[in-house]
Amino acid sequence: MRLGAQLLLTVLLAATATGGALILGGGAFLYAEGEQALWQQTRSAARDLATLLTDDLLLQDRLAVWEKLGAARERYPGFVYAYVLSPKGEVLAHTFTEGVPEALLALAGERILRLGGRLVYQGEAPVYGGAAGVVRLGLAHDPLREELAQVLRTGFFGLLWAVGLGVGLGYLLLERVLEPLKEMAERVSLLGKGGKVAFPEPKNELGALGRALNRMGEEVERRERELTLLNRLLAESQALRLDELAERVLSLLVRELGFSCGDFWVEGRVVHCRACQAFCPLGGVEGLAEEALREERVVVGQGGVAVPVPPKAALVLYGKPKVDEAWLTGFLTALSGPLATALENARLYSLLEEKERQRAELLKAWLRAQEEERARIARELHDEVGQALTGLILGLEGLPGERALALKELARFTLAEVRRLALDLRPSLLDHLGLEAALVRYVREFADRTGIEVDLSFHLRQPLPKELETVVYRVVQEALTNVARHSGSPRAAVGVLEAEGEVRVFVEDEGRGFDPKAVGPGHQGLLGMRERVELLGGRFLLESAPGEGTRVQVRLPLEVVA
Repeated sequence: MRLGAQLLLTVLLAATATGGALILGGGAFLYAEGEQALWQQTRSAARDLATLLTDDLLLQDRLAVWEKLGAARERYPGFVYAYVLSPKGEVLAHTFTEGVPEALLALAGERILRLGGRLVYQGEAPVYGGAAGVVRLGLAHDPLREELAQVLRTGFFGLLWAVGLGVGLGYLLLERVLEPLKEMAERVSLLGKGGKVAFPEPKNELGALGRALNRMGEEVERRERELTLLNRLLAESQALRLDELAERVLSLLVRELGFSCGDFWVEGRVVHCRACQAFCPLGGVEGLAEEALREERVVVGQGGVAVPVPPKAALVLYGKPKVDEAWLTGFLTALSGPLATALENARLYSLLEEKERQRAELLKAWLRAQEEERARIARELHDEVGQALTGLILGLEGLPGERALALKELARFTLAEVRRLALDLRPSLLDHLGLEAALVRYVREFADRTGIEVDLSFHLRQPLPKELETVVYRVVQEALTNVARHSGSPRAAVGVLEAEGEVRVFVEDEGRGFDPKAVGPGHQGLLGMRERVELLGGRFLLESAPGEGTRVQVRLPLEVVA
């Protein structure tokens, strides 16, 4: 509801309530006064009638008594009844058509009673001191009620007129007073939407409100600019490398605040703003930075401003900014904390990158050593153990008997297992004939050994580097091993192809599948494949769901590993 309507409604309700209270209070007062006047009138009429009937009663002229009682109906306003009792209580005369009701005779003295639906005031007066009897007179409440109703009607219509006049005048006054408020409300709405507005300043009490709103608008504009700039700086501070962080923050501050250039001073190292480096002085960074850190506040010098960034860094900006110095000091002071957090994040990220680089180098060295050791063990198994078993088989050829035949079969089986083990450790075909020949042989032997049908698709336009061939071979080997152990699928597919500068490898089956999110740290095979692939800058993707099979995808960039 509009303020004007609320105020008018309030005035209307207040006026109505006040007027109603006055009318009701006046009516109650008039009723009380009228009732008292009616009692006085009733008593006076009863005494007057008793005096009028005294002589007739003393002379026992009942006809005259009856006539005078009949004339009393016209003499007293509101007349209802009158009757005369003898000293013994006998009815001597009355104005009733069928006699005085027994119930009424029992109601002696002054009282208020209801007779025939009318409120009657009964008065009683003795005749000749009671020696000649008693007169009882009843006057109705009707005249008093009519007068009171007339007064209330007059007061009600007067109240309506007064309230209407007051509401009309109040409306005109409120419209005049609230017009500046309406304009202020509209401009506050525009201010809330980011617009720049000026509030009216009328020459009355609302002028103070207008001036206060104008000051508030200026403060809101300043705060909005400050928060916008802080948010942009916080967004730029998400950079994790120190050089990138310095470039983003310094460029934004120089551009938005009107400085000529800026530097970061971090533990004695100066990081320049490359975009504005030509405008920066050759020296002076260290002095301003150390002063700001020592005094733990923003330092404003002749040539620039230094902002301390604890514990051992500072932001130095050069030139004369286009903003108020007090605001600039407060803003840069607020900026110190977020910059300290950003620099600490950059430092930690640098340490993390170094640790990751060292870990990757160690892991690569470990994998190379592992492959070399596998190759050595494979050669020894193939050359030494294989030759020994071959010699044993040849020696058993000349021995008769079933036992010698069983030993010869055992030696042949052991030789086949040794050769398979040597192939798993490091297939010689991978070193001599390349990846395709090694995969063809491994897939064939895997199918013979497990009974799982494998469809191999191999499409490479050029030979791969040895390190990349090893990773592809190990991924296929580990993925097919998982198919045999866990999937329960009778078929599998292996694909190796080159597309868009990548080597893409996939191994998929139609087995029982699993939930990849439920894979725990104990699945070293998947972890080993992922490590090998990511060390060469590739991506390892695993797609599976219960009952929907499993698909392992690997993408390795040729240019990274070439």
